[in-house]
Amino acid sequence: MMTPGGPPDDPILTAALQVLAERGLKGATTRAIAERAGVNEVTLFRRHGTKLALLRAAVLSRTTVLAGRGVHYTGNLEADLIHLTREYGEALHTVGPVIRVLVTEFPRHPELQGVLDGPRELFAQVAALLGRYQQEGQLRPEPLGSLLPALIGPLVLPHLMPDLFRTLLPLSPGTPPDPEAHVRAFLHGRATRPEETP
Repeated sequence: MMTPGGPPDDPILTAALQVLAERGLKGATTRAIAERAGVNEVTLFRRHGTKLALLRAAVLSRTTVLAGRGVHYTGNLEADLIHLTREYGEALHTVGPVIRVLVTEFPRHPELQGVLDGPRELFAQVAALLGRYQQEGQLRPEPLGSLLPALIGPLVLPHLMPDLFRTLLPLSPGTPPDPEAHVRAFLHGRATRPEETP
């Protein structure tokens, strides 16, 4: 029976992400994934149908967990964004290499479109959170197309280009940005002052 997703601790989904991150799309064969998961290939095909469906399920499982844990509205803009930033940063340690593969290989493999459903939904939820704070007057008007990258971009970029970052910036690998400092910098010039709130 084919399933659209699965629990994030499913060894097959975990193996799919690990092999994809290590070997890229071409090297992430169903045989390699099955070996890593400790199952036979037939099990993969029975549960997911195709390699792309398996990869979609693996990515979707991780982004669904992140959305559930990280995207929350409480009415406290700064606290919500700090929480989101912390969860997002932690998730990137696991899926950052996968994102790098997907971003670099997507232009050559348009069939990956469905694999990006999870990240697309996650970004939509974060954009909705930011939009709600804009509607409430806690964030100044700014197109979500620039607001979302301003929040998420600094977290993702080191995972997309780790070699370049290590060369240009003498940072120790895997040093996550401080969530509080990141959010304060993001809000500087974007958060409204009390006198501006209607």
